[in-house]
This record gives sequence, structure tokens and C-alpha cells, in this order.
Amino acid sequence: MLFKNGFGAIALGLLAWVLGSERGGGPAGEGNLLWLLASGALGMAAGDLLYFVALSHIGAGRTVILTMITPVLTACFAWLSFGEQLSFHQWMGALLVVAGGVLAESRRLGSGQRTRADTIGVLAAIGCATVFALSNVMTRGGVTQTGMVTSAAWRLAGGAIGLVVISSFRGHGLSVIKTPFQATTWRTFLIPSALGTWCGMVFLMGGLTWAKQGVAASMAAATALFSLPLARAWLGEKAGVRGWLGALLVMLGVAILGLAGV
Repeated sequence: MLFKNGFGAIALGLLAWVLGSERGGGPAGEGNLLWLLASGALGMAAGDLLYFVALSHIGAGRTVILTMITPVLTACFAWLSFGEQLSFHQWMGALLVVAGGVLAESRRLGSGQRTRADTIGVLAAIGCATVFALSNVMTRGGVTQTGMVTSAAWRLAGGAIGLVVISSFRGHGLSVIKTPFQATTWRTFLIPSALGTWCGMVFLMGGLTWAKQGVAASMAAATALFSLPLARAWLGEKAGVRGWLGALLVMLGVAILGLAGV
């Protein structure tokens, strides 16, 4: 987590400097920096930690399903915070994306998963979704005058700072800081971090900047649409009927969101 956040902030910060303000880079706008740092610390430090706690207690399948409520919570918090309302069709599209993701991921629960719910894991997953949603909404105050590359860099920086603070309180600050500089860490996490976190965060910040918060979060949750064919091609995983039906619902939801004028 510290590797992807810390080095992501450096890489995107350099890119923002090269691009300049006219191309999504440049300095953070007035009053935006604290919002971006706070959003990153909340979502990419506290939220990610809760996510991994949930993974360790209830497994990947149930964790992903429970955290799929993030787009709905984001839309609700955006409505409560600054009166942002989704149209009927946007709500329909968002709910289809969530339902499709849940259906696609539920195919994994049949094997290797614990049969009795772990209270800590369930609470961690729900807490994670809540924190992610709050973090998404907080970005609104950080993107009013800041380019999407710059905002992504500062949000990752907030996540890195938050992780160091949390680790220091737990007495592991020094060891955590050393880990990202190890050769094995670079070999294992460079490509996934560059593709999944660094590039993904730039596009997410663009979505949160130009689309409604709930719509952007819903579109970002449409991973089942892409993960199923990629898993089939690269890993030989079979999605099954529920997996492909879930992907179909996601695709339908994305189409409705697009036609609804995001």
C-alpha cells in the first residue's frame, strides 16, 4: 500500500509538472490541497486497511460483494453534502452496475470460502465501503481548480502519509517505510501499481471532477465487465453463468448511465 501510494504520488507529481496546468497537471488550486490530502488519507489509508482486514476474515468474494455498496453510499453522501441528485435512469444504471458486480462475484463463494460470517470481517467491509464513499465525496472540495493528474498525485500522497501515521501509532513506522525500497517489492508491485493505481487514479479523479459523484463511483465499480474476460484469457478462469450474467447487467447499467447524460 505504501509503495503504490508513495511512489505513485512521486510519479504522478512529476507527470503533473511536465504536463502543466493546461493538460491536467500544474499546481493544486487554492483551497484544494487539504481536501485532496484528507481524501487520500481517509480512502487510501484507512479504507484500504479496512479492506484488507475484511479480506483476511471473510475472504475476497464476500468482501468484494459487501464493498459494492460504495457507489450507492457515494450518491447518498453527495446528495446529503451538496444536494447532488441522480435522475431515475442514473439510479437505475448505478443499481444495475452494483447488482451485476454482486452477481458476478458471488460465483466465487461456492468453494474455499468460510460458511459462517465473521462479524469483524463484515463490519470491516461495511466500514470500508463507508470510508471509500466519504473519501469520494471529499474529493469534490479538491478538484474545483486542480487538474486530474495533480489531484491524483496529491490524493496518493495523502494515502501515503496516512499509512505512515497509522503505522507509527502501531510501532511499525520505520519497518513500513523501509519496505517500499526493497527490490522484491519493486519486482512484485511495480506493474500492478502503475496500471491499477497510478493510471486508474488519474481516470477516477477525472470522473469525480466531471461527472456526478454517484455516477463516477458506479462507473468505476464496473470492473466485472472487464475482469471476467481478462481472467478467462490470462488465468484460464471460467466465469460460469452467474459471472457472465453479472457482466451483462454491469454492461447494461453502464449503457444506461451513458445514455442518461453523465
